[in-house]
Formats: sequence, structure tokens, C-alpha cells
Amino acid sequence: MKTKKTTVQEELSTEQSHNNEVIRVFDLITQSAREVVSNFETKKYRTSVMVDHLQNNNNSLIREYLSYFFNVTLTRNKNSLLVIYIGFDSEALTRFGTLSHNQFLRQVMKHTMKEATQVNIESCIRIDAGTKEVRNYFYKRITDGENEYVSITIDEPIISETC
Repeated sequence: MKTKKTTVQEELSTEQSHNNEVIRVFDLITQSAREVVSNFETKKYRTSVMVDHLQNNNNSLIREYLSYFFNVTLTRNKNSLLVIYIGFDSEALTRFGTLSHNQFLRQVMKHTMKEATQVNIESCIRIDAGTKEVRNYFYKRITDGENEYVSITIDEPIISETC
């Protein structure tokens, strides 16, 4: 059986289109994360931090979104493909229940299913099965303040009807 040989250029363009799609979806996921928490009255729950790790090229991290509730990290794997890691804060889940968590997961699935993307990136989404201490890192970034690679946003409250 003959197999089609691919050229370096084809492999690079496939990798690049894959990575471009992961970046596009990362932006959609972080936008959805902000929308999910925008119904809270308290400012700290509507606050988000975006870190551009490209300024610090010592690791594989690209960008990172942090909030009291979620951590969404865009990183590069050992094959130079981009991957999105998603984590949830343990105290936020305990304090507020699973409603925000579930709403966010539904948005992640909506944005990452192969029918919603130009390139199938389902295998590039990693959701932590367990919770972790996201809020401590979030607080540290807020305390350190904004700089050339960290931006802090406080969204206006949008009161929505929920189940």
C-alpha cells in the first residue's frame, strides 16, 4: 500500500493552522469565562487577569487567563502544538456550587467540539478532573498589579436569569 509523503511545508502549514485554531478558541473560552462570572455583584468575582507569558520565553507557557473561579492556560507541548489547560478553584466550587462551573464547561465544549472548529482540536483541550487553588495565584497577580505582560479587567455586572 502506498502512503502519501508530506512535505515539510505541508506539515508546517498543518501545524500552523492547528495552532491558529487553538489560539482562536482560547480567546473564545476566555471571553466565555468572563461572561459566566459577569453576573456576580462583587467586583473580585468579576475580575480577571490575562498574562502574556511570551515576554518570559523561559518556558512553554503562551498566555494565561485567571479569575477567582477558573484558570485557562495556553501552552506549547513538546511537539510545538498548542494546548489549552483548564482548572477550577476548589473554594469557589465549595462556596458557590457547580452552576458557574457547569455553565463554563458547556461553553468550553461548545467552542471546542470538532463541528465548531475549522481544524479538529478536541485533543488539545485538557480539563483538570480535580480542583486546585486557583484563587491564590489570582490574588498574587492582582496584588503584583498590571505591567507590560499582565492586564487586569473588571467587567461590569450583567445580571442574568439562571436556573
